[in-house]
Amino acid sequence: MTDFRAGFVNIIGFPNVGKSTLLNKLVGENLAITSPKVQTTRQRILGIITTKHYQLIISDTPGILNPTYELQKVMQEEIAEAFEDADIFIYMVEAGDKPPKHLEWIGKIKNAGVPYFLVINKIDLTDEVTLKQKMKEWAEVTGEENILPLSALYINDMSAFVDKLAEKLPVHEAYFPEEYISDKTERFIAAEKIREQAFYIYKQEIPYSIEVEIRSFKEEDNIIRISAEIYVSRESQKHIVIGKNGQALKELGTAARLQMEEFFKKKVFLEIHVKVLEDWQHKRNILRKLGYK
Repeated sequence: MTDFRAGFVNIIGFPNVGKSTLLNKLVGENLAITSPKVQTTRQRILGIITTKHYQLIISDTPGILNPTYELQKVMQEEIAEAFEDADIFIYMVEAGDKPPKHLEWIGKIKNAGVPYFLVINKIDLTDEVTLKQKMKEWAEVTGEENILPLSALYINDMSAFVDKLAEKLPVHEAYFPEEYISDKTERFIAAEKIREQAFYIYKQEIPYSIEVEIRSFKEEDNIIRISAEIYVSRESQKHIVIGKNGQALKELGTAARLQMEEFFKKKVFLEIHVKVLEDWQHKRNILRKLGYK
């Protein structure tokens, strides 16, 4: 299979431009969690597409930001790692964005010396005239041939874009077995499903103060039994996560369980406990224990 192609397609962009949604649509699985809030993605996650002719390894990354504490520093290190192994870049912007904000990062991508695409996302939020003008502005930066306008949330058929990406891959043997759809474990995905629902159920700083660890994951013939711990930074946050008479935690558990059942295609029994791990986001040694690099 000397003409087999394989490589890493790394998605880069500022928070909440739709990187995780694009990954999910390209792979055809809800691997990366999404929410309307910024900084939902904390760790790099790989989605894998394997055919007889190629293997695309598509990498979702945290959003670009200026870090102010240890967790955010770790998140930015994930982006730096994506620059080390990229065979193709996808740089994502929103339809309303202006080029000057992005010139530094587009310059870094150009200097990497690999093929890249500029994806203009959320075109459903603009009109045709405005979009054409924006594409002209971006074409002066990247060249028209590198631009792809789309709405990742609503597009269902990504096959044409997948084919474009595959054409740009280097000749290389597969990096992962053909049955793999991600580099992440089932435990990681289960934890992320819980964290995802926290962004929808809780307000203000609470979702950003939550970390989830799967303590037990036991798969039986007809059911998966999962025990999870939610860590928060302060005692006051623990009370909010649990809620009056445990109602908030019950709502979270139900929503997360349904998402897990849809993903794993099997019944799930989920129990969740809440503990305080004081200021965990600010301590590098604790972050390592929680699975961050």
